[in-house]
Amino acid sequence: MKDNTITTVDGVEVYTSQITEIVDRYISDLEDKESIYDYTVFTDMLLSISDNMTPLNNYNDITVLDNLFNIYKRLCSKYRVLPTLYDFSMMINIDPSTITSWINGDYRGGPTSPHSKTAKKWKQYCAGRLASNLSNSKGTDANKIFIAKAAYGMAETKAVEQEQITGARKTVEQIAQDIGVDQLEDQDADESSFDF
Repeated sequence: MKDNTITTVDGVEVYTSQITEIVDRYISDLEDKESIYDYTVFTDMLLSISDNMTPLNNYNDITVLDNLFNIYKRLCSKYRVLPTLYDFSMMINIDPSTITSWINGDYRGGPTSPHSKTAKKWKQYCAGRLASNLSNSKGTDANKIFIAKAAYGMAETKAVEQEQITGARKTVEQIAQDIGVDQLEDQDADESSFDF
């Protein structure tokens, strides 16, 4: 069974796109099949797709491009790579600045054109996957945080002070009174006391 086929009800394996067939051919030529999970190998695979897929006649049909993006994001998910518009543009052999011009509304029809709306949707998807990856990873990754800020305009939020949440601010004496003690002991007076 090929890795990127689907099986019909008749038990026949078929490809849903030319791209998935190219991917399987590329992977079959790899000595180490697991290396596909390496970003450099994945990038080379995208270039192979670009070299071997039927060239797009034009980029006016945004529906075709959106379908290609859907295939691309599935490949990214399957091979554990975060999607980027740069890599997508490499796969479909289009200049990245073209997609940027669509996002900025510089294409005919402006910011409400189908190209602009679709490219913004792609960018939002890529940003969302990065944010999800950051949220669900153990520890922090400074490179991903930098990309989130620089490429997607994300910003860190300030920690909210407890006082802002509850409006409460208590003195040491008020805390002592709340727990039923005349006064709290001086932490420095007793060496055996536990310091939080």
